[in-house]
Amino acid sequence: MQAVAEAVRARSRTFWIVAGLTVLGAALRFATLGLQSYHHDEVVTASRVLRVGFAHAMDAVGFSESAPPLYYALAWVWTQVAGTGPVGLRSLSAIAGVATIPVAFLIASELRGRSAGLVAAALVAVNPMLLWYSQEARAYSLLVLFCALSLLFCIRAQRRGSRRDFILWGVFSALALGTHYFAVFTVLAEAIVLLRRRGRQSLPGLWIVAGAGLLLAPLAYHQMSLGHAEWIGNFGLGHRLWETAATFLTGETADIIGRPERPELAVVPLALALGGLALLFRANRAERRAAAIPLGVGLAAVAVPLALALAPSGTDFFLARNVIPALVPLLIAVAIGVTLPAARRLGPLIAAALIAYSLAFSVWASVTPELQRPDWNAVADRLGEPTEPRATVTWTLGEAPLRYYLSTGAFQVKARERYEWLVGEVDFVSDGMVPRPPKGLLGPDFRESAREDTGRLFIRRYSLPGPGLAPLRLGRIKRAQLNFRTNGVLLDGVGPG
Repeated sequence: MQAVAEAVRARSRTFWIVAGLTVLGAALRFATLGLQSYHHDEVVTASRVLRVGFAHAMDAVGFSESAPPLYYALAWVWTQVAGTGPVGLRSLSAIAGVATIPVAFLIASELRGRSAGLVAAALVAVNPMLLWYSQEARAYSLLVLFCALSLLFCIRAQRRGSRRDFILWGVFSALALGTHYFAVFTVLAEAIVLLRRRGRQSLPGLWIVAGAGLLLAPLAYHQMSLGHAEWIGNFGLGHRLWETAATFLTGETADIIGRPERPELAVVPLALALGGLALLFRANRAERRAAAIPLGVGLAAVAVPLALALAPSGTDFFLARNVIPALVPLLIAVAIGVTLPAARRLGPLIAAALIAYSLAFSVWASVTPELQRPDWNAVADRLGEPTEPRATVTWTLGEAPLRYYLSTGAFQVKARERYEWLVGEVDFVSDGMVPRPPKGLLGPDFRESAREDTGRLFIRRYSLPGPGLAPLRLGRIKRAQLNFRTNGVLLDGVGPG
């Protein structure tokens, strides 16, 4: 005990505050890590990519993903110990999210001292967007960590000119590129900073980044040719830009979970964040220079893909989660703004209000089903095993997780396949209780046999009164009003007629 007490006394007050913020961030991420069902993209990770051996996982990345393989390689190794259940698989993202907190402190304190570092660590610890992706079995949390480490060593390299710092910048930049292609925008911004400040000294790190880029280029070209990410361009760019601003401060609370947008939730934190950035205009030259790198890197991570999307022949992959590498640098810039000497009165108020709002929102989202991933596991439990050929009509993004949890050999069917599918039961899974389907939707012989409430999702069952099967009116059924953007249909044990 005496040794522990001496170790405690040997650490500074700042160390223990950062440790406390890290523990808070860990509590937010791990306390509810396994409570939500897998969502659409997570099921791809758990079942398609990590289902068999390592070679299969790497092959699956090539044909089913639009991202590099590093996260999936690490996740495959991780799940050999932790398992592919929600806690086991998501814990890799949660650990990456927790590790980003002290990294944010180091970056901000490197630029403007301990006060800025503490505010940056607090903002990262409680940010709802970072919390969401720390509980997602995808690459984004790991991407944020590697981009933050890349920024840290970029700042150290341009300040000190140490060969070690340049090499570490190159290593973490390469790891970020190996995790997600959108890391290229932050890496390029940092490379420009290093070349302008240090010139040829930057070459050790730049060679590492260039090598990683050359290794990834053939895979990136192949994945782009498959068109997996082209669906992004189906949504208005202006809508996605506003959604990014809101999502960065309130997390994924709308389209991705099939909920209507609630822009009023983002007004307060957005105003506070912009107020913190506005304080930078009151800074002197040295203070503005301290914020210039994180602010520039953050803006480049958003502005460059936005410009590419706007270009006449450009590629439009602009999406909130794709530009998530911008979030930590922008939060660091806010932290610097609110801790400037010229903002000694207003700055702490803005910081306290933004941290309090983000913490309260994160807790609220963690305990409110309406702000979480739909509970497809509960739906699958209620549906159970089919006793006859069955069709389940649900949200398109719900098909994959529902198939995962049903384990009944269900498969997706599309109207363009032009088969006459025969079923004895049709189940509708809606977002809340919706009106009964119109009579012409199913055919005259189907009767409502059950209604079941699973919380947010509601099930209506329709069955034929006796033995026999009836054709499934697939085209009409896909247009049923279920309060989702798009409908999909799953079939259990059904063959073409």
